Amino acid sequence: MSVHMRFRADCRGGYPVQLTGLVAIAVVLGFITAGALFGFAAGFPDRSTVTAGSGECTYTLTFDPQDVDGFAADRASSERYTDGTFPCLVWLDATSASDFAEGNSVTAWADKSTNGFDARSSGEAPKWATVDGIRAVRFNGSANNGLTVELDTARPTLDAESGLTVTMLVYVVDRTHRDGGLYAISDGEGRTAVDLRQSDVAADKPQANEWWATPGPNSTITTDGQWAIITHTVDADSGELFVDGDSQGQADSNVDELGSDVRIGASGSGKAFDGYVAEYFISNSRLSTGQRNLVECAMDAKHDSVVDLAAC
Repeated sequence: MSVHMRFRADCRGGYPVQLTGLVAIAVVLGFITAGALFGFAAGFPDRSTVTAGSGECTYTLTFDPQDVDGFAADRASSERYTDGTFPCLVWLDATSASDFAEGNSVTAWADKSTNGFDARSSGEAPKWATVDGIRAVRFNGSANNGLTVELDTARPTLDAESGLTVTMLVYVVDRTHRDGGLYAISDGEGRTAVDLRQSDVAADKPQANEWWATPGPNSTITTDGQWAIITHTVDADSGELFVDGDSQGQADSNVDELGSDVRIGASGSGKAFDGYVAEYFISNSRLSTGQRNLVECAMDAKHDSVVDLAAC
């Protein structure tokens, strides 16, 4: 069963109606041509419309992460975001959690993809919560307050060469919480290979509000009391971190092997996150710019544009 998420992005211009109409016609012809070239012609007008009279253009796009063969990578890499599909390994979404109940323990967070990689409590269970009208999982900063996803070791699910992309909608309660581990993925020997955590310096130090990506840069993710969309892309060559769509830089990678253990909220070795996670998405490939923007824009739009993303 495929998973679908629909979203819209509007742009408005101040050009005269006549000029706008000509541009719109050219755009529509371009869309039709592109649709034929990339196999999107069938049903494409139902997904995209251009309104010339007011200078407003509206795109309605379909997000289907399980239809791997349906995505045109060349088209995605040259656009801000586009309709298309790509590999989805794990997709946790509190919005659609059937067992959501404010204040109840999260013993299992069901995977929305067809892979069935549910996240389960590995100690003290976190709680279901609502912040700014958004359903989420509340992690309290305790080292035992986390969730674990056990991938299927009988088949390859993560590979350092093809890489991975983790996208999260998170809300930080304390930006100076020491050594808080948002998530971690093991290597083949059970050690941490990839993770994102808060710095371990004292609260009065300049680096106290930094986040450290492995592999990747040191960066300030967000201030207290704000939602942010965080994307961490990794392969055997490098790791890069994005905050609300903006790159925070990249760093060389020494990731040779990836294991089957994914930890969220409490990433091991005493590292624990103090805050909320509304969505957690893993693709077992390093997504292109267009693919990454599609995930981020869809995630943001579903939550009433809680984050300011320039690509959307």
